[in-house]
Amino acid sequence: MNLVKRIASALVAGSAVFAVLYLGARYDQQWIVGFLILAIAYPTAHEYLQLLKRLDIRLAGPEFLVWIPVLTFSHVIFEGQYADVVLMLAIAYQVLRYLGDLPHRTGLLKALAGVFGLLYIPWLLQYFYLIYVGAEGQPPHVGAVNALVILLMVWGYDSGAYFIGSTIGRHKAFPSVSPSKTWEGIAGGFVFTVAGALVGASFSPVWREFVFWSGLPHVLLSSFLVGWAVQLGDIFASKLKRAADVKDSGTFLPGHGGALDRIDGLLFALPVFYFYYHYVVRFL
Repeated sequence: MNLVKRIASALVAGSAVFAVLYLGARYDQQWIVGFLILAIAYPTAHEYLQLLKRLDIRLAGPEFLVWIPVLTFSHVIFEGQYADVVLMLAIAYQVLRYLGDLPHRTGLLKALAGVFGLLYIPWLLQYFYLIYVGAEGQPPHVGAVNALVILLMVWGYDSGAYFIGSTIGRHKAFPSVSPSKTWEGIAGGFVFTVAGALVGASFSPVWREFVFWSGLPHVLLSSFLVGWAVQLGDIFASKLKRAADVKDSGTFLPGHGGALDRIDGLLFALPVFYFYYHYVVRFL
């Protein structure tokens, strides 16, 4: 029953994401993806605050959450020219907000947690928008496929690791942090990451030409790097939840746990994918 709920909710959520990507590309209105990012970032940030509260680090919720839409749309408005300035203002505010809190150790932990939360959630999610916008001169549909490729890679890794690990997994990979993770599941995740990349690439002639002529080695290498990034993101979130003594970060998606549970791997994978295809391959 839990598996059915998991699959059903994933299909509904995935369809909504694909619809936004399609509409943004179809009508050349890429800004609507900002609302998609915000719809994910805001509940994730709220769950982050709740986890911190269980760790006895109590941030001022409204003053932290108000920066989520500001940082999200700083990359959408004015083509992101002032995004770094906005980020520095947000960081400065978090530091100044807790500068006078006593004891000093408590104030320092709050400032660090506030700064890290802004970097961990809205700043990492900005790379999804950069991937979606794509390289200058690329048609909008190519940017949408860029986003589709990274999503299918991450979802492929998660699905492969889950199904292979639960079926034939025997050797524990991180028993003290995530006992259900196995090396067999990790290997299955890598295979499904490559499959996700190839399926996503099939939706665009530009991607198909890239893969067919010279890009297959890049797809394999980037899948390996993205797969490890997904796993690292998942392990980090697991460590955070274990420290807070909870199983799931929330109840955002039936059968999948909280919003952070859903995007923990994606958060770490986005900059890896962007930097590889932007700076190494120069495709984005």
